[in-house]
Amino acid sequence: MDIYEEPYYIITKGFASFIGQWPYQSRKQSIMFGSIMWSLFILQVIPQVVSVALHYDDEELLFESLSPFITDLIFIVKYVNMKTLFDKMKDDWKILKNDKEKSILENHMFTARYISLCWAAFVNVTVFIFLMDPILPIIVNHIQKSNESLPVRFCVPMEYVIINEEKYYWLLFSFSSICVIFIIMVIICCDIIFISLVQHVCGIFAVVGFRIENSPTVDLSSEMLTGLRFKTNSRDVHYKHFVSCIRDHRRALEFADLIEATFTGCFGIVVGLNLPLMSITAVQIMTQSQSIQDTVKYIMFTFAQMIHLFFDCYMSQRLTDMSDHIHQCIARAKWYENSARSRKLLILMTLRSQIPCKLTAGKVMELSIETFGMCLKTAGSYVTVLLSMR
Repeated sequence: MDIYEEPYYIITKGFASFIGQWPYQSRKQSIMFGSIMWSLFILQVIPQVVSVALHYDDEELLFESLSPFITDLIFIVKYVNMKTLFDKMKDDWKILKNDKEKSILENHMFTARYISLCWAAFVNVTVFIFLMDPILPIIVNHIQKSNESLPVRFCVPMEYVIINEEKYYWLLFSFSSICVIFIIMVIICCDIIFISLVQHVCGIFAVVGFRIENSPTVDLSSEMLTGLRFKTNSRDVHYKHFVSCIRDHRRALEFADLIEATFTGCFGIVVGLNLPLMSITAVQIMTQSQSIQDTVKYIMFTFAQMIHLFFDCYMSQRLTDMSDHIHQCIARAKWYENSARSRKLLILMTLRSQIPCKLTAGKVMELSIETFGMCLKTAGSYVTVLLSMR
């Protein structure tokens, strides 16, 4: 049975197929989804650029346009090639030796599924609030049967110079909303794939740790315990067991390195963009919130950016902790009951596990919970600078 048909992979598979990153979908489907996605992105960005070009002397509009443009850049850098990682993830299920090891990896993937659902739900709520901002006054005005004329607004500053915006407002608003939803959905898809990949490699580390702590129980001769008989390796069950542990540990390390190589450039740009994005939105809360509706919109948007950065840092911290967990498992194992040859293998694993796996932002900044706190402090400093410039 295909492992990607299991319940804990359904969300990842669906989102990866949606953005054309699923390695097992046809090339025709991949090109079709990719073409639709990039076409909607271009059709969304062009009116934004026109709006900035026509109102370049409007400070408030330029400031309001910064957040959408930064989000568009995040969309571009998030769309990285992850197809090789899916192939390796599928192969990793073949190394599991029993139901207990399978259960450990499945638990990690179910955790990834729950995290993904929570993140997707929160972002969708935020997008809904963001999209309702321009039409809520119109709806309230219609309910109250007021004759007051309201200005035409979109969820982001846009100008359709060749189309009558007042006449075709609802059509243009619907189209722009679809484009915004697609852009945000791509960002969500890439985040969900990243969460699944990190949880998978954390599960492999957990399996290796479990295997180390539960080495086979075999009565050994005193010669094998003291290392006096080296020609008995063919009967040394512990030695063979720990060789398989080292092999799978190395496999997990290689997978972690591949994740780092795939996402480090993306994280470098995302973290660099997230800091000014949070600062700009915080300034908008203080200076441009003319109603409770605007305040709620900007607060939700700021909170979404913080959670986005937090998830990247938290998943990296998870990877670091799980890779560091191996030497703790070795310390808890009954190594004194193993042969001398196998104990030497444990020494090698202990030395390697002292260097935990880490994900970085552009190979400059290590992502961790500590980094998240530092980024929040930096964003706060940027807010002070921006307020002083206004």
